[in-house]
Amino acid sequence: MFSIEIKNLSKRPVGLKVLRRAAEFTAQRLHLDGELSLVLAGDRRLQRLNQAFLGKDKPTDVLSFRAPVISPGALGEIFINLSDCRRPQKYLAVFGAQKSFTYILLFLMIHGLLHLAGYDDATEKERLAMISKGERIMKELVKNAIIKENL
Repeated sequence: MFSIEIKNLSKRPVGLKVLRRAAEFTAQRLHLDGELSLVLAGDRRLQRLNQAFLGKDKPTDVLSFRAPVISPGALGEIFINLSDCRRPQKYLAVFGAQKSFTYILLFLMIHGLLHLAGYDDATEKERLAMISKGERIMKELVKNAIIKENL
């Protein structure tokens, strides 16, 4: 069984209902079970985490951490940089067009869930495969009326 706890550490209001529904749908599609902690933060927190866990002293858009095997019932944690969600120009090459804050937020959440499902983006081929899979899931969210097409 999948469950999600969302914590917004930023001052920016976020549509938690659609985020929760999209996470539940995606987890079902990816056959993920367990408790997910989704943390919404900003540049500074994501930079600190990126430095501490990956040795990269710069902010990043999303980080995923699988729960240790010794934590039964836990799936993991995803940290999303809401500051990056407000930078649609950063994703022009990824999407081919400018997307909304909410679209980018949902896409990054899906990307984090893909990592928890075992997908990797260490190579360009893997990165492109994850982007493609993420876009397919976004289309399924529209098809299943979880999000609006013009999001």
